[in-house]
Amino acid sequence: MKKIPDNLKKQILGISGLIFLILTFGIGPTNSFGLEQFIQDKTDYFFGVTTYFLDYGLISLIPFFGIILNSKRTEFKHFELIIDILKILGWAILLFIIGLYFLTFIGKSSNPLIPQSLIIEPIFLYSTIIIGIGISIPFLFAKPYKKRSEINDIGIEK
Repeated sequence: MKKIPDNLKKQILGISGLIFLILTFGIGPTNSFGLEQFIQDKTDYFFGVTTYFLDYGLISLIPFFGIILNSKRTEFKHFELIIDILKILGWAILLFIIGLYFLTFIGKSSNPLIPQSLIIEPIFLYSTIIIGIGISIPFLFAKPYKKRSEINDIGIEK
């Protein structure tokens, strides 16, 4: 994290705070991030996945997680930071979609009085866990970069 300029760290934290405030007070608590009607029209399922403040917190911290992922690089570049943030965002969205798909199998009620098109969360904070897993996947694939002092002039590790 020492390679990243301090003013950029402060700007990213400010942006994360602003995203959280916009999501919390602009959108507010919703089902599936306010996309429930679109998803229901496309899939014929109603996902009763409530979006919590923890979901908004994780989503708003994606730029901060991008800085942490970018700090594993040998040198800081703005373009690579943007790529890392988009990589984390893409994985989070992909895992959320996959999580909704899995809900079509595990989220149906066994009660015959409840319609099969109503899908509910099997555990509390299901969406938060799925988004958190999506955020952590790029960190699993990140290669640890060697410090310049650990590599000699011809490229062989000391």
